[in-house]
Amino acid sequence: MSIDLEAQPTAVFDQYTLWQVDITQPSGTQLSFVPGRFSSGETVTIAVELYRHTTGWKARAVGQGYDSAGLVTDYGINVEA
Repeated sequence: MSIDLEAQPTAVFDQYTLWQVDITQPSGTQLSFVPGRFSSGETVTIAVELYRHTTGWKARAVGQGYDSAGLVTDYGINVEA
């Protein structure tokens, strides 16, 4: 996945039109995920999680957005206002 940040009008995801994540497997099979539109001023999103599973990789569609420091606080980081 790549995003040209210089070409984007703002720093929030609710300003974007629909976007998608494409994953191509070694066999050539392509998987796509189109998250829903964000509408709460999200500045961070988790679109897809990629992780090792036994001898291969797995992908899980997430589509979670955060409009504050929610992403880092979910991982135990303390953020002062």
